[in-house]
Amino acid sequence: MPTSEPRTLSVVHDIILRLAPASVIDVGVGHGKTGVLVREFTDIWAKNYHRDSWRTKIYGIEAFADYRNALWDYAYDEVLVGDAAECLPRLPNVDLIVVLDVWEHFQREYGERFREMCLEKADYLLVCTPIEVHEQGAVFDNEYERHVSEWTPDDFRNVKHRLVASTGFDWVLLLSNKKAVPYEVWRRHRRWEHFRRGWRAFRQVSKYKNW
Repeated sequence: MPTSEPRTLSVVHDIILRLAPASVIDVGVGHGKTGVLVREFTDIWAKNYHRDSWRTKIYGIEAFADYRNALWDYAYDEVLVGDAAECLPRLPNVDLIVVLDVWEHFQREYGERFREMCLEKADYLLVCTPIEVHEQGAVFDNEYERHVSEWTPDDFRNVKHRLVASTGFDWVLLLSNKKAVPYEVWRRHRRWEHFRRGWRAFRQVSKYKNW
């Protein structure tokens, strides 16, 4: 759907805050929440409140034009409407690509190809996807909303640098073939920190190398 579970927000945006990216691509804009929160935890956090002082470039990609609303115009510098793999080459290289609650909508071959495109395009790729993917149809008459695949950290095991985090119900993965995971990000989301999120989250990440 053009929205997502709130339980992932603190993990995802703590990572973004600590990365402090100067440029971001949000794949799967939906309602526009991610753009607003990225803007808040980059420019607003840096006390650049008014638009004319904003420094972070935020781009978006959305397949479904009917999701367009005022948040797109407020938070994003540019939003392209179309297939993600077709739109991505039209945008500049960036510090960070975020793909939140989107990967489960990709067919397997498409997702593997798009992963490599993102890792080439950005210093870091931040992915969030449910641990257990449930059936979902064409919500809002949007065929892109169908759930068609399920992914685990093993599907990203060949990425050079990989942070595996979990809410207990979702995987949150920070990936890069270019740069190591920053220490401050790793320290806040290392395996032992998952005790604070409950036994379920700790158990999910305990079998993965977490840096």
